[in-house]
Amino acid sequence: MESPKRRQFVKSTIGVSVAAAVALYSRETKALTSLFPINYRLLVPELFNTPPRLSYHYPVLIIGSGFGGALRLGQAGIKAAIIERGNRWPLSKHRKIFAYDMIADGRMFWHRETTTFPALTYQLPFFNAIQTKSIDKFCGVLDIIDRQGQNYRGGSDILLGTAVGGGSVIYTGVKAVPKQAYFERLFPADITFNEMVNTYYPRVKSVLNYSQMPNDIYNSLSFKHCRDWDREAAKTGYHSYKIDGNWDWNVVREEMTGHSLPSSTLGLTNFGNSNGCKQSLDQNYIPMAEATGNVTVHHNHEVKEISRNGDLYELDIVEYDPYGEIIHQKTVTCDKLIMAAGAYHTPRMLVRAKAKGTLPELNEFVGKNWGDNGNRMAFRQSLFGLPQGGPQASPSPSAIYVKDYGESPIVAENWANAAIADVGVSMSLAVTADFNNRGYFYYDGAKDDAVLHYPKALEADATNSMRKVNTNMARRNWQRLGAPGFDDVIFTGAHPVGGMEIGKATDMYGRVKGLPNMYVMDGALIPGNTGGANPSLTIAALAERNIEKVIQEDF
Repeated sequence: MESPKRRQFVKSTIGVSVAAAVALYSRETKALTSLFPINYRLLVPELFNTPPRLSYHYPVLIIGSGFGGALRLGQAGIKAAIIERGNRWPLSKHRKIFAYDMIADGRMFWHRETTTFPALTYQLPFFNAIQTKSIDKFCGVLDIIDRQGQNYRGGSDILLGTAVGGGSVIYTGVKAVPKQAYFERLFPADITFNEMVNTYYPRVKSVLNYSQMPNDIYNSLSFKHCRDWDREAAKTGYHSYKIDGNWDWNVVREEMTGHSLPSSTLGLTNFGNSNGCKQSLDQNYIPMAEATGNVTVHHNHEVKEISRNGDLYELDIVEYDPYGEIIHQKTVTCDKLIMAAGAYHTPRMLVRAKAKGTLPELNEFVGKNWGDNGNRMAFRQSLFGLPQGGPQASPSPSAIYVKDYGESPIVAENWANAAIADVGVSMSLAVTADFNNRGYFYYDGAKDDAVLHYPKALEADATNSMRKVNTNMARRNWQRLGAPGFDDVIFTGAHPVGGMEIGKATDMYGRVKGLPNMYVMDGALIPGNTGGANPSLTIAALAERNIEKVIQEDF
């Protein structure tokens, strides 16, 4: 029998559906009649397909479509449903599915009407304020969490992937193993570096097939900036080494020979790669899970409330159309609940549930020890700043490791963003081993939500470490610091980790303490920093490790 709570939640569904139909007509009419019309239905009709509808009960529900263990559940014969608030994007070598980085487009951002995202916005001379850019409200692939009052020149807020495949759709695909000394300093002793390196990192590689950049691609015209960066590092006295990337190098070659529309060779990555050259999870883990016949994916669905109803977890869920209008509401129950919404939304939802009393059993470590993974972007530019060649590619082939600066050792990767020409700008993405600076989530009653406390002062150590490296490289290579529209070093909120620290908020396998049959299987488990590495590989390996134990002991 339906509970009163469920009846209350779903009784407005008919009215919501009618309002959504009117809003959809209005939105599409506006798009067709604006000064620069973008007909998203014509460009990507697949986004308007009706998502699979949810049943009322599942053995397992997974919130989020990142590395959440769905494949291994399906292989074990366990029925599970993935709830993903973003859309499910197609891929094509001959259609422009995703937006270009420097052309404002609703396909960029999830349900926003304005943005201050770098490369789309600018700062007026003699003024501190960053000019905002208007965009269409649409189901774009990148969610931005505004850090109120902390916008500053060239910087960014917290950046989160919002699509089937999660952050893998918008990342640059670097697959890096943490430095052992840092891993062992950060993680509990029960999680050994050897088990990760010998068992779980290889298990991820068997699915994602990441590899180093082949020499023929490295030596091509589109990767001139990579060779320049390596040469500049060597001139400074740094030794660059090759790193793995989650790219299909054959598709990259097809771009070079004209057999695919260009994507990676134009520096595209932040908003997706239309031709599938970046091997995001929607090309491997997720379809492999679905192929077991035990896992379903329900995109454009967002969890609004989590509570317990006896031995069951009860989730209030809304379904959106591509323009962000609610078209359906439902309450769904499950026996076991896996949180895989990422290191922002997993702790946010749980801190809110604890504060509102729907999950009061959560312990004092929930929402704590959140970090930005020491991510910083650094810019240097040739003194003349003249065009030096064609567009430069996005995959990163190399990195340097610098440990001369005290408590914040740097791993800096060669990095490029979309640009119409090589203008002599060298960019580096740092993943700093930061052991000290951590934020936390707290409940804000006025917003009825949990919000992140992470003041700008906590950025200083990682920023200063990267600044020393970048300044050293600029001096040795006769370059100026910064780039047009950017400071020399900026904060990038692209790799958040923590908030449900393994061993504290959960046990050693992601079981949430105080709540039976609830698990965390995402970057929230990582203790605020990955140890000088991009977090995606470690997130995936931890999920592989934890789901293996959970299936053995809990099912």
